[in-house]
Amino acid sequence: MFQFFHSIANLINIVVNFVINAVKMLLIIVTQIPVALTFILTSVAYLPPFLVTFIMLFVATVIVLQLINKGS
Repeated sequence: MFQFFHSIANLINIVVNFVINAVKMLLIIVTQIPVALTFILTSVAYLPPFLVTFIMLFVATVIVLQLINKGS
């Protein structure tokens, strides 16, 4: 009988930990997007002007493909 309640408590613990970890992951992703964009833009700023257009086109294509989940 006690094992039943122990398994219910473990299930609740798993669900709560999953929700907490999912929220942490989303917060990390949201906070890292500006850092990644800043890094990419500062890296592109050091390129010669004739390469910037092609690099930005490539980056925009990669971002769009990742957003529609066709990049993997």
